[in-house]
Amino acid sequence: MVLPNMNTDKSKEEGEWMVPVEVMLGSLDHGEVQACSISRIPDEIRAPKEECFKPSLVSVGPLHRGATRQILLMEEPKWRYAKSFLDRRPRVPPGNNHGGHGRGRSPEPTGIREWGKEILKLDKVVRASYGGDLELDPHDLAKIMMVDGCFLLELLLRLKDYMNPQPNQNQTFSDDPFLETEEKVMCVLNDISMLENQIPSIVLKRLYTIVYPDIIIKFAEDHRVATVIQDAFGYNSKNNHGLAHMLHLMHMSTVEEDSNNQDTKRLRQACRELKRCATKLRAAGITIRSRNSNNTANGNANANTTISNQHKLVDIFDFDISFNEKDKVLEIPALHIKETTELRWRNLIAWEQSRIWIRGKYTSYALFFQTLICSEHDIKLLEKKGVIVNEINMSRAELKTMFETISAGAEHMDSSYSDHCRNLNSHRTTLGTKVFRQWPIITWHMFRRFLETVVFYFWNWYGILVRDHIPTVWKFVGVVAAVVLLVLTIMQTYYSAKQTHFAEQSSNSPSRH
Repeated sequence: MVLPNMNTDKSKEEGEWMVPVEVMLGSLDHGEVQACSISRIPDEIRAPKEECFKPSLVSVGPLHRGATRQILLMEEPKWRYAKSFLDRRPRVPPGNNHGGHGRGRSPEPTGIREWGKEILKLDKVVRASYGGDLELDPHDLAKIMMVDGCFLLELLLRLKDYMNPQPNQNQTFSDDPFLETEEKVMCVLNDISMLENQIPSIVLKRLYTIVYPDIIIKFAEDHRVATVIQDAFGYNSKNNHGLAHMLHLMHMSTVEEDSNNQDTKRLRQACRELKRCATKLRAAGITIRSRNSNNTANGNANANTTISNQHKLVDIFDFDISFNEKDKVLEIPALHIKETTELRWRNLIAWEQSRIWIRGKYTSYALFFQTLICSEHDIKLLEKKGVIVNEINMSRAELKTMFETISAGAEHMDSSYSDHCRNLNSHRTTLGTKVFRQWPIITWHMFRRFLETVVFYFWNWYGILVRDHIPTVWKFVGVVAAVVLLVLTIMQTYYSAKQTHFAEQSSNSPSRH
């Protein structure tokens, strides 16, 4: 009988705890991977609207796999999508797999097992992307990456055709499980835009080169996947080097990094820099105006972007806010509120807060609007000026709640609007303007804010009363009956006491003879 080598087993167990450390350290200088780029979102950011961070239809990656019954139901359609993507690979005659694999690239694998082995080789960099501590077997993780990656690439290719139909194209999506209705398209767009619902871009790139191997470029210079994502979401092509995942690409496509200007990268403590809301700015004689052109990335004019952002499925933010101190004009590009706007905005802020080296542009933008809006009347004013374009008919109360909580939990921001805010805060008005314009407007504004607060708390208390104390009709009848009985008892006690008082007065008064 041969006894097992206990020392070997013990040393193996002692070495396993170092695997995550080795994985993380090995990924720090990896050109195609960013460590901890797909991580759990802190509760402070998640709490105001948790549904913006949890997929409802489809999961991508291991973090939300099988989280709900609906997600489990969509697993089989995901496999069909994955098969459709793999079927796109051109048929190569036997013995003719030597060309088209590019400079410095080994011959492409030709079978499903070989493809799986290629993804398995990425195990360490994939784990590093999720923080290095995934409790999954390497083969299970590779299977998730392969199926979900192929699904996502097929979805993006179909989304491009869905959003940009060709005149001579008769493609229909009536039987597509993810694109058959506009509601499902919105839902899947939201799900794949979530930070916790991403997979590393290196996996997507590797799968894409497996299916489309005939290109003579190095792997690090292959940006075809980034182009597919940008085409599907309506973004313009920009620098795609060091791409972590799809949400990162959305950020890079809308926030321009200036490597020569270190001030634009400097982060600061998140705060409300603007001290006046929209109504108070108007009272101070400042004209708020909407800039009609809706461009991407800091106001870079592009007619195609302006047109594409009119599509209800395209959501592009324009951060080019400007203040002309001489003419007293504050220009703000139109903010289109769509089905995907709030969710994407919150997740992009969460992405900024998870990194210490990228610009907090979305966070600064959110904090600017948060100060600009202190009541529903500010929203009404901004809607009238065309600054807020409400395309989904959200109520003003819902919009106010969104702007109040959009940057909750944010700890850092950049200085994008610091100069404008300082100029707006220091703007002074004449005595005549104060008496005849500023004071009446602000007085009326404060009164409406007070009234708005009273109405809000009344309906809030009423909602608590209905929810907790009278949830059924019979309980409501009982409460009403109890209130009526209490009122009648009080009235009876009052009149009885009054009648007794008059009787005592009559008995004590002298008789008239």
